[in-house]
Amino acid sequence: MGTIMVKLTETPEAFNNPIMGFRPSRGINDSSFPNREYADIYKHYIKYTDLEMNATDSVQKIKDWSNKAWVGIEKKNIKVVPRVVIVYPNVGEYWPNGVPHGDPVNQWLTDTLKSRLVAFIAKLGQAWDNDPRVAFVELGLYGKWAEHHIYPNKFPDGTHIIPLSFQKALGDASNAAFHNKKMLVRYTDTFTAYNFGIYWDSFALPDDAVTGNGEISRNNWRTQINSGEVAYNWGNQSNLGGSPNGTLSSVSNTNYVIDWIMKTHTSSLGWISDYTASNPAVEVGATAMQKVLGYRFVLNQATFTGNVSPGGTLSVSFQVTNKGSSPFYYSWPVEANLLKSDGTVAWKGVFQADIRSWLPGSDWNSATRAYNQAPTVNTVNGAFKLPTTLPNGTYTLALSILDPAGWQPGARFANTNYYTGGRTPIGKVGIGMEPTNQTLGSFASLKSDTTLGYSLQSSAYNGSIGSTDIQAPTAPASLTSTAKTTSSISLSWSASTDNVGVAGYDVYRNSSFVGSTTSTSYTDTGLKASTSYSYMVSAKDAIGNVSGNSNAISVTTNAASTGTTITIEAESSANTLAGGAVVVACGSCSGGSKVGYVGNNRGTLQFNRINAATAGTYTLIISYVNGDAAARAARISVNSAIANLSFPSTGSWSTVGTYQATVQLKAGDNTIKFSNASGWAPDFDRIQLIRR
Repeated sequence: MGTIMVKLTETPEAFNNPIMGFRPSRGINDSSFPNREYADIYKHYIKYTDLEMNATDSVQKIKDWSNKAWVGIEKKNIKVVPRVVIVYPNVGEYWPNGVPHGDPVNQWLTDTLKSRLVAFIAKLGQAWDNDPRVAFVELGLYGKWAEHHIYPNKFPDGTHIIPLSFQKALGDASNAAFHNKKMLVRYTDTFTAYNFGIYWDSFALPDDAVTGNGEISRNNWRTQINSGEVAYNWGNQSNLGGSPNGTLSSVSNTNYVIDWIMKTHTSSLGWISDYTASNPAVEVGATAMQKVLGYRFVLNQATFTGNVSPGGTLSVSFQVTNKGSSPFYYSWPVEANLLKSDGTVAWKGVFQADIRSWLPGSDWNSATRAYNQAPTVNTVNGAFKLPTTLPNGTYTLALSILDPAGWQPGARFANTNYYTGGRTPIGKVGIGMEPTNQTLGSFASLKSDTTLGYSLQSSAYNGSIGSTDIQAPTAPASLTSTAKTTSSISLSWSASTDNVGVAGYDVYRNSSFVGSTTSTSYTDTGLKASTSYSYMVSAKDAIGNVSGNSNAISVTTNAASTGTTITIEAESSANTLAGGAVVVACGSCSGGSKVGYVGNNRGTLQFNRINAATAGTYTLIISYVNGDAAARAARISVNSAIANLSFPSTGSWSTVGTYQATVQLKAGDNTIKFSNASGWAPDFDRIQLIRR
């Protein structure tokens, strides 16, 4: 069996994923994280004096406090966004010893405060920069609610925003302290010399639209996180409904907030997260919003080697699109797994891929409710050398995104194919044998899975590292037609070259994919008589790199006449494969491929568009492969007329045999379908029909 390609489907579910989505808050006096739907990222307001009272307090004090306050959250896959606060109006003030305070304006202007904050940020970096529980950090500290302002008070220069000297001091300190965590600030017109993200604490509020428009102008969302909080305690609430339920129970209000999410590429939102999940109307809005907040990685298709010898190379390629609003901002690896029948991991390896480059679209259009610049389809390739000790058998190939804190699945793909625990199964691989089937079993709900977590213990990854080949083959040349009939066209071309090796060629008819071959020729079947078709061919290597297209040609099939042979390849795109039947490579087959896994009360192969010039009796010649010692059976249905056929052994799975039968066809289009309700049918190469 050669390369297998599978199409994957996006899940309709909204579900939680790390560092994105609805983001509840843990208040400054709260002792635990509130239970909220979809939430695994929380803002945590922290008293400055809980972490440092005296300038001589150590970094260990911060670590000890963090371990106590965040105990066990890694088992729930929760991460936090800390904001350290000195002044929280109407709640309390938390000035450390040695810092003068009391004057609501001048207390924020002293050199003592500036130097103390600079030293404190250095301690925070030592405590949190490598703490996997921290998602990102809000550079708070300064001003009311640590929001970098003292409004309604004003500084001597008439402003109420953090002065430039403090912006420089805290900005420099943050850059020096945090190399692994993203840093966010409150206002877009502050810290302009620093590549920080924004936390918009009056998100989507018309009265503070200047911040949202400032985020759009700042335009650093590709590398920096934007987050925020929908404010319900001030300003114009006409598009917000005055409460989380008021927003999410209204389609227009929900879309209004989503428009801002998409325009600013916001990854997480607070306050609005406090909605009533049991309210059906609210839940509709919450589902829609969760699906666009942050990243949403959808696997479109995957190709992989169907049969690998122990010690051989497993090639895996997949395409993924980010249908959310923002990137994923950290370098988490993508892992391929071979799973045993009980779901445990038999082998694992990571791709050389950077998921930070899987960007969403840009330039949001509120009228079409889509990005004018659609998201890129990202292709990831990996070639993995398997151990010689891997036992022969059939394994499930699955993909997952790992949290480096423990190297377990952390972020999840948004596909219907899902196993509890964070893995996305894509197909079956045979080690030392053909895979017994392509059945993946039942899938789980992403939303309902609460089993994910991470570890606080750091260690090196202990799986394989995939190699990557990014050089595509040269384009095939001199495409020409070598023969044609009423229902088929034969093609030939000059071979491509590649830095590693050409794995095969893809053939396109009228710009649509029709089949693959490992040779430099291909016969396209199932065509209509007296019809013009255009063709192009591209080359691919084992990793999945694809060349440019060959020259294009147009060919017209012959006119229909009595006695003409109708030939149709089993892998023709005009046919219908269902229930697990798949196209696999076959070097000895006429078109370079065959269709396997027909039968076992599941897989079926139906030849469509069999165009007969006249009604009558036809000889049906079936080219097939049966490597079993015993005969394999198949049920044949010709325009609903049913018969049972027995196909003798061909001696091996690379030897093609033929079987003849007599069938009745009607004038025009006909169908022939193969199945087996009780066992496996043979693999099918092609059929030929001759008018008697």
